[in-house]
Amino acid sequence: MSILIRNAYRIYTFDDSNREFEKGYVYVDGKVISAVGSGDTGHLKADEVVDASGKLVLPGLINVHHHFYQNLTRNVPAVQKCDLLTWLRYLYAVWTGIDEEAIYYGALVAMGELLLTGCTTTTDFLYLFPKGQRNLIDYEFKAAAELGIRFHGFRGCMPTMEGNLAQELAQDQSVDPSQLIESEDQILAACEEAFNRHHDPKAFAMNRVGVGPTAVTYDRTSLMKDLKKLSSDRDGLCQTHLHPRLDEIEICERLHHCTPLEFLEGMGWLDGQTSIAHATRHTARDIEILTRNGARVTHSPSCHMRLGYPVAPVPEMLSRGIVVGIGVDGGASNDSGDMLGELRTAMMVHRINGVHKDLEIKDWLRPQDVFHMATKNGARILNRNDIGSLEVGKGADIILIDISGIPYAGGLHDPLGALVYCGCNHIIDTSIINGQFVVRNGRLARTSQESIASKANEISSRLLSKASRKASQ
Repeated sequence: MSILIRNAYRIYTFDDSNREFEKGYVYVDGKVISAVGSGDTGHLKADEVVDASGKLVLPGLINVHHHFYQNLTRNVPAVQKCDLLTWLRYLYAVWTGIDEEAIYYGALVAMGELLLTGCTTTTDFLYLFPKGQRNLIDYEFKAAAELGIRFHGFRGCMPTMEGNLAQELAQDQSVDPSQLIESEDQILAACEEAFNRHHDPKAFAMNRVGVGPTAVTYDRTSLMKDLKKLSSDRDGLCQTHLHPRLDEIEICERLHHCTPLEFLEGMGWLDGQTSIAHATRHTARDIEILTRNGARVTHSPSCHMRLGYPVAPVPEMLSRGIVVGIGVDGGASNDSGDMLGELRTAMMVHRINGVHKDLEIKDWLRPQDVFHMATKNGARILNRNDIGSLEVGKGADIILIDISGIPYAGGLHDPLGALVYCGCNHIIDTSIINGQFVVRNGRLARTSQESIASKANEISSRLLSKASRKASQ
């Protein structure tokens, strides 16, 4: 199938030269971009022609951190205002009820929302496999295929719980921790199976696999090394959360006489195949370590505000050449999957007086910076040179955003900036992934949004009700 997008208000390529084209066009042949430019398009014949008048054309955005299943536990009143461990303690009791259907519909909701707000490639970090359901990630890949989104599924794991949660949950009998924790042998076997079933290392792949523990496991060094080796052997990626609590720092110092990031360095984790989620308590020493080793960072500012984390020192990281991408993070810790909205938050949060002690106004993030983080940097974090920009030979992942209406009126002096400074609705007009339409006229093109939402609400109510009944027994 060939597609000609023409008459665009402006095209932003995010190629190495950051070229822009007014009244421009993009020509897609199959799953690849074969022409980008401006001027006459009479010589280009296509199966489908898209009039992009009044629309911006950009490369699809790349979401580098998420937890899809949490979309079924968004906006739970009991945890609207609490810290991380209190939030986890309550929700683990709910999440023990997760099954194949919940994973599938949670993924459809999460990826549907991402598609509608400009994302064309997403990761998910699935680390909960209640009651031995070790292959739940299969249902995420199924949902991704149905929606048509590029998907990097991280087969995560939870060999231990955060802090003293295992003891606390067992004590009050709200949940049996053994239903959520996996042994090292189970983890490695399941990760190997995920690679065998879903990983495609070829160019333009729609499915890839990564691995990692939800939290760094300081007392299981063999697991950390084995996961990294498995990922490297299979040409995959690693990811883990790192915003170390005081108890984590103390454990790491007691066991290994180093900081958490130094521990990861010693385990061989810090390289271009690893992304660190959050990095909210990183010191100048930590930034130096990341700079030296080339590890990447995923930035989720809405989650940082939602759960009261410190704000990650992203402007300093970027100034040091660290590759930082954007992740909306989990549905219960954001509680939105609005990709364009996350770019706006990433641009704004670092400007708050007092967030970064020495950040000068001249170093504030600009619209171009956050879009670069969500395109070129996202592709680098996923080790992909086939997406992330609009140029000949790249995968045809393209979004169109209508800026002709009231939400952007008066703000078109900088059209790209209008997308994150202005607007009241981040639903895009069109999305093309791998040369196929997945969003048309602001709606998912391959499935019923209404049926997904209805079923997800039903499962969400069931999960919360079941947990509530169990707690009252």
